[in-house]
Amino acid sequence: MRRTPFRRRILIYSSLLLIALIVAMLLAVNYQGQRFAGETIDKEVEGGRQRLKDAERQRVDELWLMTNSVASLTILRPLMAQTDGPTIKDTLQDFLLQNRKPDLLLIAFSSKGDLLARTDKSDPSGIPEIRPLLESPPERSSRIVLSIDGKAHHVAVVPAEAGGEVFGFIAAAAQLDAAFVRQLKELTGDEIVIATDRSTVSTFLDATLPWHTRPEWEIAVRPEAPPGSMRVGRENYEAVATALGGSIGIQPLAIVMKSHDEAMQPYRGIQLTLLIVGLVVALTGIAGTALLARNVTAPVAKLLEGTRQVAAGNFDYRLDVKANDEIGELAESFNVMMQGLREREDMEKFVSQSTVDMIQSSSSRKVSAGEKVELTVLFSDMRGFTTMTESMTPEDTVKMLNACLSLQADRVKKFNGDIDKYVGDCVVALFSGHDMELNAIRCAVEIHRALDALNDANPDKPVLRVGIGIVTGEVILGSIGSEDRLDYTVIGSNVNLCSRLCSIAGPRQTLLAESTYARVEGLVAAEKLDPLQVKGFSEPVPVYRMALAQRPD
Repeated sequence: MRRTPFRRRILIYSSLLLIALIVAMLLAVNYQGQRFAGETIDKEVEGGRQRLKDAERQRVDELWLMTNSVASLTILRPLMAQTDGPTIKDTLQDFLLQNRKPDLLLIAFSSKGDLLARTDKSDPSGIPEIRPLLESPPERSSRIVLSIDGKAHHVAVVPAEAGGEVFGFIAAAAQLDAAFVRQLKELTGDEIVIATDRSTVSTFLDATLPWHTRPEWEIAVRPEAPPGSMRVGRENYEAVATALGGSIGIQPLAIVMKSHDEAMQPYRGIQLTLLIVGLVVALTGIAGTALLARNVTAPVAKLLEGTRQVAAGNFDYRLDVKANDEIGELAESFNVMMQGLREREDMEKFVSQSTVDMIQSSSSRKVSAGEKVELTVLFSDMRGFTTMTESMTPEDTVKMLNACLSLQADRVKKFNGDIDKYVGDCVVALFSGHDMELNAIRCAVEIHRALDALNDANPDKPVLRVGIGIVTGEVILGSIGSEDRLDYTVIGSNVNLCSRLCSIAGPRQTLLAESTYARVEGLVAAEKLDPLQVKGFSEPVPVYRMALAQRPD
């Protein structure tokens, strides 16, 4: 599996952390902005609803004042008594022009409620039945909305009287049209929609409106309900609604709407500024992290190289890291460890592999008390060594002995054996596992052949010969010795037997115990000797001698 460099990981993790913090900051600002803007918009649209109600009340009051002023005109009495509609219309139009109210509609009714004239048409039709309104006159400033010619109008109706006699009625009407919603927008600062059962007028383009009649709007925005969200065109709005008019006539639905997206524009600017600042901080942080990562990982890279040297067996490697921090302490500890490994490597040359394995496994199993195992034991002893060394210097003696022992150790290792110990010029080797008997026998054959080759290559030096004993069986394996000096080795009768066979074997001979021969019978050539009386054994011991090509001494 491909590994990611430590420096890159530091850079990646730090960058991700910075980006995550920036994103979290932007999200927090966005959340707070949304919440604050939402609260602000809700307050503003609630205020807009109240301002719309105030504007309606002011408009109705103006209509009542207008009708009272018209009803007080003395000229109207004779005209209305004569039911002179055209003249009444002209009189009412002159009044509107003089008071600069050309957009208002004035209507004259007889005392019986018959329509006499209206200022916008010669034909005084299209006015809703007014008699019920005249029979129960509304209170002053009552909000009345009537449908005139299919369009919603605010209406105020007052009696025209003189001397306590009612000679007619005057009505003033103002249409709820586009001009009125524009006026409301200027007053409230919000978008306005007024919907009746038939149509809608608003400050929006009609094509962008999602609904066009009061029943449709009322499903989404209930009158006097808390602010709600809706979408008009491509913008999101907060909206509240209120019903216009009163208990008399129709009740159009007026909706006050404020753009949520527009209210969020200041926060968008803050977010953009924070984003730019965040990017600058992120880039600066990433650059600083890259520099820090290089300073941190440079000594780590040296530590990695040190571990590779250890894996390659180079225990002379030393780290040169000058740092007064944990990395420096780690490097110093590594150098101490390397020194310990060098010393351990040197010490391992003086102990068997089984001893090393025991030490390595001592944490998981207790072996110092000893355990019975089945092994093949090989003893190999030099013949005539004492006589040879009498005429040799100590240096030559050690050199010759090491050459002979190294040669045997190589063969033991070749056949998966383990040198248990060296006892003077004697080698004690252990073989375990599958084919341990054959491996020990092959090792013995190779030792004899290797010594023959060594002797042939050095005719001017003393001839080296060994006698070998091989025994297979149960032995006791454990740590033998005192508390401060232990030897992890094997003991038991089979070890003693192997030692005796080795001492009996002549030069270039290999003697096998019956326990070994029985397992390899038919696989190796060996002759059975007369049972030998071996020290330490009450009964004669069956012995087999390996066949080996004879060589002249």
